[in-house]
Amino acid sequence: MTSGRIRYFDIAKGIAILCVILGHTALTARGYVPSHAADWTIAVCFSFHMALFFMLSGYFMHPERRFRWMREFRELILTYAFTACMVVLWAVIFSAWLYPDDQTRAGLRVAFDWIEAAAYGAGDFSPLTLWPVGNRIGALWFLLALFWADLLLPAIYRLPWRPAWVALCFLIGYFSARMVWLPLSVQSGMCAVLFLYIGRLAREYKVLEWVWAHWPIWVALFAVWGCAIVWFDGFSLAMNQWGGRPVLAFLGSLCGTLCVIGIARGIDRYAAPVGGLLALAGRSSLALLCVHLVEDNVFPWGWVLPWLQATFPRVPLTLLFFVVRLVLDVALAALLYRIPVIDAWFYPQLAKARGTGSRAGIGNALAHDASVE
Repeated sequence: MTSGRIRYFDIAKGIAILCVILGHTALTARGYVPSHAADWTIAVCFSFHMALFFMLSGYFMHPERRFRWMREFRELILTYAFTACMVVLWAVIFSAWLYPDDQTRAGLRVAFDWIEAAAYGAGDFSPLTLWPVGNRIGALWFLLALFWADLLLPAIYRLPWRPAWVALCFLIGYFSARMVWLPLSVQSGMCAVLFLYIGRLAREYKVLEWVWAHWPIWVALFAVWGCAIVWFDGFSLAMNQWGGRPVLAFLGSLCGTLCVIGIARGIDRYAAPVGGLLALAGRSSLALLCVHLVEDNVFPWGWVLPWLQATFPRVPLTLLFFVVRLVLDVALAALLYRIPVIDAWFYPQLAKARGTGSRAGIGNALAHDASVE
């Protein structure tokens, strides 16, 4: 720990953002080369990664404070809008490159599809949208969901019987998603309130300290997480689809989050060089998430993957694709770090260092300073 930072939280976020990229990589690679390794990778990654970000957001949140509209709007909505604009821009550029004989028509069609996807803000395709939407915005749903969750939890904190209101908010978001999928990931945000609240309770009641002091608890935590992985049949916080065993998926996400934080603490103590790299990834997690979203949506991986498979036939495609994608994402995230003004959007610790940032919103979830206040 240095300068008040709790480094293992950064390491845990680093593990989680790498699992976001790895999970999406395995999903894509499995479409080309079905593999049990890809299936297990998806089960491990999706069992906890986004839940961890929401719970850490709650852990460092102060819901008793008033909701700060301008800061949340700047840190979440403007970041969402800027990244969505990058998706539209690069999608048009790639379409012009891939279809040189029909650049204008293809570019307009692609631009319209992605603008519509960004305006609707759905994390995945759904037949339940209010009107047909040809694309999904992908991982950016998280920023929208966090905005709504950050708005709702402080409001709930002003009411009596907080647990009941949190449960009601979750149930409305969960069951309404089976009837209609509303724009801007409102229902994802309603369900995310539960994870923020659990994270906040974990801090209030010093759950981590209690777990550190009772090592047999780790056996139970890893056992539950292991069961959630073994019997994984889908868990999408993006679309409130929790598979055929929603209770196990929920418990697995909680236990998986605690286990990853425990693993991060062990790495911090016993593998400092690895911990340093993972902590850096954790502090850069917002930038990595957004650049990954852009390349995941618009880069012509469908042309690249067959070439990778043919060139390196003995290397598992998921692993090979992950390495290539990670190198690209790290390079793009480093580029964002060098762009004035924009750098503070994607690296909130820079805004804090300049005296213009806040400890709320996206800073808590993806790039907070991991300090105990």
